[in-house]
Amino acid sequence: MTFLEGVELLLLEVVLLIPIGALLIDLIFGELPNKLHPVVWMGKVIGFLDDHVQRKSQRHDRICGVFVSLIPVLLFTLAFILILGAIRIYGGDYGLIVWEVLSALLFSTLFAIKSLGTHTLPIMNDLKNNDIEAARKKASMVVSRNVNELDEAHIISCASETVAENLVDSVISPMFYFGIAGIPGATILRVVNTEDGMIGYLNEKHKNVGMFAAKLDDALHYITARLSVPFIMLASALLGYDWRNAWKIAKRDHKQTSSPNKGWPMSAVAGALRIKMEKEGYYSLGDGELQNDPEIIAKTVKLMKVTSILFFIIVLIPLYLIIGTTVQILLENAFFGLL
Repeated sequence: MTFLEGVELLLLEVVLLIPIGALLIDLIFGELPNKLHPVVWMGKVIGFLDDHVQRKSQRHDRICGVFVSLIPVLLFTLAFILILGAIRIYGGDYGLIVWEVLSALLFSTLFAIKSLGTHTLPIMNDLKNNDIEAARKKASMVVSRNVNELDEAHIISCASETVAENLVDSVISPMFYFGIAGIPGATILRVVNTEDGMIGYLNEKHKNVGMFAAKLDDALHYITARLSVPFIMLASALLGYDWRNAWKIAKRDHKQTSSPNKGWPMSAVAGALRIKMEKEGYYSLGDGELQNDPEIIAKTVKLMKVTSILFFIIVLIPLYLIIGTTVQILLENAFFGLL
């Protein structure tokens, strides 16, 4: 049997087990404990490298930033290829089964649907209980802005913004790159996105060291941010939200954010729910006034979940069937062929 014939026999089983298994793990169990979570490990490596960069000149810092960005990408991608490839190739009769189960478990840690609700719905509950201080404290854990003086409407807005933005960063993009290159593709995306979240800031410490990570993150999300809009529109239509307004507001307001990407899903969600999202002094997405209805957070989470499932079915599964499985197996075989 040739390699390609073997891949064809595996395709249906792999497509059914790995992505669907990963989706069920995420929806039912959510995130792994921090000690076992690959993204936490990624963050520790990135933080270690960042702490050991001696800030000097702009040129020096930017060159160091390239290494700070690429070393974790190579480290985790090659490690996962090595582990999965060794199990599949040398695992004997149960190698393939273990490979599939481990791939599903690993992929479930590289995207996050349930946790977006886990981190934002408690904010809604606090606001319903008129505990604005508790809501502010929880909001401070999901956004980088100063929340100490935020009123109820702005707390609702920042929670909804977080869900809408992370629909791309934490769900659609990992799924898209998994569809293209399996676990290696999703790993690269997740490492780069973690780097952007840690060092991709325009502050004094990271404006040069984090520049490469920020630009690379922008590039990787460029397609998926724009691709998210039609799926938000489709989910809005299914949920009875205003899908036409989603496109109208996305087209009009997406350029308001400093990022070339996050304005697309945020403005589309604002349009679909007919709400306003505002970060004072930075952007104002959608029409009308900010609303004091905490249920907006629940509606945003529901829209995020339906959009994620639609993208999973319509894009990830076919893409992984056509490309992703073959690419992952080829990379594993190529790696062991070099040893």
